[in-house]
Amino acid sequence: MTSAPTDMLAMAQGVLDAQPFSTLVGARAIRFTPEGVEVSLALRPDLTQHHGFAHGGLQATLADITLTFMGAAALGPSVLTSEFKINFLRPAQGDTLIGRGTVLSAGKRQAVTRCDLYAAQGGQEKLVATALGTIARADVP
Repeated sequence: MTSAPTDMLAMAQGVLDAQPFSTLVGARAIRFTPEGVEVSLALRPDLTQHHGFAHGGLQATLADITLTFMGAAALGPSVLTSEFKINFLRPAQGDTLIGRGTVLSAGKRQAVTRCDLYAAQGGQEKLVATALGTIARADVP
C-alpha cells in the first residue's frame, strides 16, 4: 500500500468499525504500516473462559484480524484469510490483548504473515500466543 501511515490507520479502523464482530469484541487499530500492524482490545469479563483467561476464540479472532491486515499491507486492501494456525503459549490474563503482525513473505496473490499476541497488565506484557497465516488477494470489491 502506498498511503500515508495515518491514512492506513484510519482505513484499518474503518474496516474494523464496519464489521459487527470486530465491534462486538472492541478491536482497535493502533498501528498500521507496511512494516507492522498492531491491533488491541480490552479484555472484558464477558470475553473470558471459565477460568478467567482470554477465550481461545477471542485470541484467534485478534490473530486473524492482525494477520489479515498485514496481508492487506502487502497485497492491497482486498484480501481474505486462506488459512492460519495458532499456538497458545500460556493463559492470557490482563486488561488488554495486543496483536502485533509482520509479513514473512509476499508474492502477487498471497502473503504469509505472522502475529504475536501479548496480554498486558499495568504496563507489563507477556507473549501468550503466536500465529501464522496465509492471506490471499480476493476478487471482491
